[in-house]
Amino acid sequence: MISDREQSPFAESFRVLCASIRDAKPQGKVQTVLFTSANSGEGGAMVAVNSATLLAYAGYKVVLVDCDLRAPIVYDIFGLENTGLTNLIRDEVSQEDILQDSRISNLKVVTCGPLPLESVTVLSNPKIRVLLDYLRTQADYIFLTSSPILIKMDAVISDACVLASKVDGVVLVVDSRAVKPQNAKKVLELLLGAKANIIGTVLNDAIDY
Repeated sequence: MISDREQSPFAESFRVLCASIRDAKPQGKVQTVLFTSANSGEGGAMVAVNSATLLAYAGYKVVLVDCDLRAPIVYDIFGLENTGLTNLIRDEVSQEDILQDSRISNLKVVTCGPLPLESVTVLSNPKIRVLLDYLRTQADYIFLTSSPILIKMDAVISDACVLASKVDGVVLVVDSRAVKPQNAKKVLELLLGAKANIIGTVLNDAIDY
């Protein structure tokens, strides 16, 4: 995690990414950003966590929302109680109640909550837009994580595409050693078909030549 390596080249790469997000203003300020990946294990959630942490260190108010309703890890990374998004959808908690302190100044977290049977149904719920509108009044930036878009046998998970139209921008995380070019192209086409504003791509595990 970035908090352990603030002065490293690793941290500097995230500063560049955060600067790109701050400067990505094709149609006004980019405030809500979805981080997703082509396949599982490509590091989408950790890129979101580290980017949110660096912006918080820089003095911006940030909320990190874990919308990965299949294999969530954000609550575990921060050691938080997993009461969050799905509890809100079920009217078990209020918007204010699901904002948890991360122990990092300026950074709050919304965990995923108990895993639902149908993640797409949760993410399509109108309460998600209401939540994002509320969070815009609470923070400078809201970062969301989601499940990867592809699973085994190249089948598609539509969670990220459902969220893509609800946010200002999307960052796609791919692993240089794992992703197949045809799969990366397929994912881009799916996101663009969902009206995603793709503001950047992060290449993880890049090979130096």
